[in-house]
Amino acid sequence: SILEGIFIGQILGEGAFAAVNIAMPLVMINFSLADLIGVGASAPISIALGKENHETANNIFSCSVIMIFCVSIIMGSIMFFAAVPLSRLMGADDVLLDTSVRYLRTAALCSPLAALFFAMDNYLRICGHVKTSMFINIGCNVGTLGFLTLFLLVFEMDVVGAALATCISMCTCAVICLVPFLRNKQLLKFTKPKFSFALFKQIAACG
Repeated sequence: SILEGIFIGQILGEGAFAAVNIAMPLVMINFSLADLIGVGASAPISIALGKENHETANNIFSCSVIMIFCVSIIMGSIMFFAAVPLSRLMGADDVLLDTSVRYLRTAALCSPLAALFFAMDNYLRICGHVKTSMFINIGCNVGTLGFLTLFLLVFEMDVVGAALATCISMCTCAVICLVPFLRNKQLLKFTKPKFSFALFKQIAACG
């Protein structure tokens, strides 16, 4: 966010910087919900694994990933289709509205996959891949810096380019995090999910 702010402020100007800061809290609310589920699921998953109850751990893991994806689709849809009233609610005037809406809608389109990034690195650490999780997080920031340079300096794009830089980097890292689990060779494995109110309550309370 700091890197993105520097690029936007220095290259696109104070108007674009102000517009993005109007949209950013809405984007962060979306990501925080994904983080809530990811962190909230990590505790009961770890407890279940400590008890060698792999079936429960895998079920919580599978349910949490589906929950993040569904919540992100819902939040992304709200941000996309209600971008104008939401931006006005956040204080956008006629000058900043269009820029804020374009940034918000770009972030919303990438929301379902990008939001998974906030949880998958937690699950990698649970499986013992602490250094891998760290390197993926570092890679995400380096990738964002590279895409910001490419989109804003080389292609001379506007705030859409800034949003894409962050989203492409996060989506790429989310896929990289997913691959080990899709190969079914990790401590945690995708299983047929069994949802319950108690599961929702546990994840929400821990998150």
